[in-house]
Amino acid sequence: MRRPNLFDFATSELSQDAFIGWLLSWAAPENKEIDSELYMTATRFIQAIFRKHNKTVPATISKIEVRKQHHDIDILCIINDTYAIIVEDKTATINHSEQLTRYYNDVKDAGHKEENILPIYYKTGDQGGYSEIEKSQYKVFLRDDILQVLNTYLGTNNILLDYRDRLQFISNNVASYQSMPINEWKWHSWIGFYLMLQEELGDGTWDYVPNPSGGFLGYWWHFRNSEDSTIYLQIEQDKLCFKIAPSANDTSTRRDVRTKWYERIIEKSREHGLPIKKPKRFGNGSHMTVCIFDGEYRKTKDDGTIDIPSTIDLLRKAEKLLDLAHAG
Repeated sequence: MRRPNLFDFATSELSQDAFIGWLLSWAAPENKEIDSELYMTATRFIQAIFRKHNKTVPATISKIEVRKQHHDIDILCIINDTYAIIVEDKTATINHSEQLTRYYNDVKDAGHKEENILPIYYKTGDQGGYSEIEKSQYKVFLRDDILQVLNTYLGTNNILLDYRDRLQFISNNVASYQSMPINEWKWHSWIGFYLMLQEELGDGTWDYVPNPSGGFLGYWWHFRNSEDSTIYLQIEQDKLCFKIAPSANDTSTRRDVRTKWYERIIEKSREHGLPIKKPKRFGNGSHMTVCIFDGEYRKTKDDGTIDIPSTIDLLRKAEKLLDLAHAG
């Protein structure tokens, strides 16, 4: 049983802002004599940020200035009156690149040289991708990066220990898809599963998809373009779907396009030996399910836990089937 943890209750990004600012402030040289372990951990945090940007950390950190919500920047840390670390802090939410660019430009306009600005996107939750973040010159600093720093701490400060324990608790939940029977998966288990798929498939993104029945966590990948549609694969948690996004805005043509791809995928599935069925009902929207894998696509071991190689093998077969249908 876990002991009561402050950060199980202080879950907002403002609470995390406070922790980040608090930790960075411990890197000030005058704090070394107060608590050398906290000082060293804070210094390693700064070193890790410099490494993300392939920059050399100053040989001596003589001055630390931490500003919170400066021009809407979550945390701005000025080192030796020269280096500016911008921290955009996120837990479960995501950010827009326009905001990130504005923060960067605000710091540059304040007189900091571009080569001395080190923006990071500090994320303790998970999201489907970070390409837009990286285009904004920010380096992604994820939960594992943070834990790698905090795991060097050998002291007894309860604030740091609670924060580290909270992050490890999240990581354990995300990794639960590996050891938990698939019929017992929780929200974080699905996130861990999708993160694994991104690694194994080398493709795809995921996010929450709202709908009138409560929504689901979806994963979509393997997009193929044709004259009348984009066809692709989508996992809707317990369903593996073959989807189309018709090119034309004319709703009167969607039925014919939908029928065409349904018949083509069904025909190729018989040749390919992959069981496919018709959905309970066809939609008529901008994105439509035309076929569903008939059965459980998540292959399991004898104990009911996920068999990752067999599951990936089945998804590769679904990709091949989609390619065959796309080829005509």
